[in-house]
Amino acid sequence: MKPLLLAILTFALSLSCRSADRPNIIFILADDLGWGDLHCYGHPYAKTPNLDKLAAEGTRFTKFHATGVTCCPARTGLMTGRLPATFQKYPASFGFGSRITITELLKKNGYATGHFGKWHIGTTLEPGTYGIDVIGSDQGAPNKHRQPQDGRGRDAPMYDQAIDFIEKHKGEPFYVNIWDHISHHPIHPTQAVLDAFGPLELEEAKFTPAMQEKFALCKKMGGDPAAHLRAFLADVKSMDDEIGHLLKKLDELGLRENTLVVFSSDQGAAPLRETDGDEAKTRKKKDRSGGDLADTRLNAMGYAGPDFRGGKHTDLEGGVCVPFIVRWPAKVPAGRVDQQSVISGADWLPSLCSITGISINAADFDGEDSSKALLGSIHVRGKPLFWKTNTERSDPTLLVKNWKLHGSHRRHGEVTLYDLDADPGEKNNLAEKQPEVLKRLTEQLAAWTATLPKTYEHGDDKGD
Repeated sequence: MKPLLLAILTFALSLSCRSADRPNIIFILADDLGWGDLHCYGHPYAKTPNLDKLAAEGTRFTKFHATGVTCCPARTGLMTGRLPATFQKYPASFGFGSRITITELLKKNGYATGHFGKWHIGTTLEPGTYGIDVIGSDQGAPNKHRQPQDGRGRDAPMYDQAIDFIEKHKGEPFYVNIWDHISHHPIHPTQAVLDAFGPLELEEAKFTPAMQEKFALCKKMGGDPAAHLRAFLADVKSMDDEIGHLLKKLDELGLRENTLVVFSSDQGAAPLRETDGDEAKTRKKKDRSGGDLADTRLNAMGYAGPDFRGGKHTDLEGGVCVPFIVRWPAKVPAGRVDQQSVISGADWLPSLCSITGISINAADFDGEDSSKALLGSIHVRGKPLFWKTNTERSDPTLLVKNWKLHGSHRRHGEVTLYDLDADPGEKNNLAEKQPEVLKRLTEQLAAWTATLPKTYEHGDDKGD
């Protein structure tokens, strides 16, 4: 064989092998879905057969942590591998600046890239933003949705767009974000979506005291907990139905074996807030989805699960520990539950780079390569996890191994220390009983906050 021909064949074989080794990647991100809101995470009434099957065919994690307690900060960590408090300009208003994203890195390394659904990571939506080839037409806030008229749930359009993108790029490696609006307020399922879920007879004793308090508040506000929980779960089921359509399409296209499918949530369940003023007056108002304002507020029935307390807007585990399911039949063990690996949304970028063979400088990122956990081993965390909102005087939080420290910037604010192994519900403050641990972690937390911007700029977006 002639040398030139041999070189061409060798190069082509090399490209083919690299392509075969690199998976297609689909990242599905729910919005405000609590740790316990799926059947496979123990919810007594959830109907999520497709996500349950995804977990059975892959690995389900119990200690995956979002990088923020509202929508933009959580997405910032996933896209950039950086903790959101390190951004002086709030990314929802100003974008990521010079920080590189996972989509840019993958695009530079031969991936077709698409983003469908919620955005909330800047104001620029043109193709090419963050290295994304195609940005879908449904990026707006959930209260701007129009409900589909075919009996499907409110997020159906983004799945149709994502499936179209996958069909067009099935012959090359692709990366797709599908960022749901479900289960963010306003939750206002159509009658067809409610009928598809079916009836619900609620036994409140099946839930934790914290969830029972939510039921009690719902009653105080004039609602029926069973009806509002049904509306919430019907909304979630409609998302699960769309995930089922997506997974079926992967099978039809022969992409199942070499496609890494990941499902998670941006933070924990939204709280149920008591309405201000005259309840009867509130009930006459309509939210922008056309639903009764009081009713859609009462539909915030997300569940933190049997162990956690807190939810969205808090650094408690109920706010930052979220579902995380990974399936990649060629590489990820089926039927596995990882209850040991502590991983973060900030790990998504370095982990994917490791999996796809992209070289990065690990020191440039706050997350770490936890791909070992994704592929079936236990990840022993090296870097601590930190949380802080993008405001100067907000209270920071630190997680190191089993210890979680909630700091305070207030002069007389309470500092709390918890042993998550013994107390995942963060109920027993050990600050006085563990002075050496408290001192060590307080110093570590102070050292981190000292590196952060002294002031923050938010623009028009104050959070979601």
